[in-house]
Amino acid sequence: MIFSQESMEPWKFVNKLTFRFLFAYLVLYILLLPLSLFLETPLRWFAENILHWGSDFKMQSTGSGDRAFDYVRLGFNFVLVFPIVVTWSIFDRKRLSYNKLFYWFQVILRIALFLAMLLYGFGKIFKGQFADPGLERLLQTVGELSPMGLAWTFMGHSFTYNIFIGFGELLGGMLLLFRKTVTLGSIIIIGLMTNVVMMNFTYDIPVKLLSVHLVTMALVLLLPDGNRLLNVLFRNKTAEKVNFYIPFKNTTFRKIFSKIKILVIIFLAGIILFQVFIRFDITKQLKEKSEFYGIWESQLFVMGNDTLPPLLTDSYRWRYLIVDLKKKAVVKKMTDSLDRYQFEINPELKQIIFRREADSTPQRFSYTFIDPEHLQLNGVLDGDSLYIRFKRKPKTDFRLINRKFHWVNESTYNP
Repeated sequence: MIFSQESMEPWKFVNKLTFRFLFAYLVLYILLLPLSLFLETPLRWFAENILHWGSDFKMQSTGSGDRAFDYVRLGFNFVLVFPIVVTWSIFDRKRLSYNKLFYWFQVILRIALFLAMLLYGFGKIFKGQFADPGLERLLQTVGELSPMGLAWTFMGHSFTYNIFIGFGELLGGMLLLFRKTVTLGSIIIIGLMTNVVMMNFTYDIPVKLLSVHLVTMALVLLLPDGNRLLNVLFRNKTAEKVNFYIPFKNTTFRKIFSKIKILVIIFLAGIILFQVFIRFDITKQLKEKSEFYGIWESQLFVMGNDTLPPLLTDSYRWRYLIVDLKKKAVVKKMTDSLDRYQFEINPELKQIIFRREADSTPQRFSYTFIDPEHLQLNGVLDGDSLYIRFKRKPKTDFRLINRKFHWVNESTYNP
């Protein structure tokens, strides 16, 4: 194999060249993830003068990892690697091996993957990544969903499946902390993250670049044990014990370094866990907890003196009032078009105030709860006098919610 966990003296030329490229590329990629925000001027110059893409891309975080900015950073990474490798090869051509640097390269990749797996794993276990399908999502047909929306609905539906996948990611990351289990951890991560890569590409989820690089890092960690794996899995041969390369001969220094490593890992893991908890709590806090929460289906819709029948061709009549998040409401019309509003409740005056996102003009309605499941609104919207009577639609009306697990199925249930 190209690399080995053990000390090699000397290294072949192809080994040294491959190592220089992988080290320069992946370490630079990891460093540019946080540091690129401080390199706005050179990145915009690179996009304008080298890539000829223009320099008007946005650098603000949007939740996407496949922005124009991310591709500019990737191109910048590639271009920098070649002069680094050439210069390194010229000035360091007499070096016989990179045993010590290869050890530290593995440490860098192990830490990066460990943190990524903690973030993804905790995000799934605490429902920070894939939340339960929202009320608006429950009213969408499959054909209306984007590919990413379909994937998010699939993943968010099952809490148990999230825990299963999240635990696998945490396990893979934790195994990277010990040299003896790096191979097993890398195999687990490659299996899980390859599935993520395929989902990202086939469902147009914009984390393609990062997921591919995480798989690449795990593959690099697996490379030194390639021959041993081939012997066990395919050649029916014995895998010999590895005598790990030890960068420090001083026992005291090794103990001190080991303790420092543990403290750093605990500190970084604590930060990630804290961030996940905050995000999870924010997600919960965004949910509307008042009596207005729910999907309200209009039973009677009166505009002025005219009662509008529930015709699917009527682009004005409300079909549903959806109140899921705090201070937000969605009106779904009979034609399935959506109007989004800022939503304020004044319980003292028994008033609701709607404001469109693009128009701050308040639209005031008085409200009355006939009973917990029936609501009526009376007010003026855009100059039209409206009286609407609603009935709350139970979530259990949706097959996605009411269809539970069954041990025995006499036939397939796939409507």
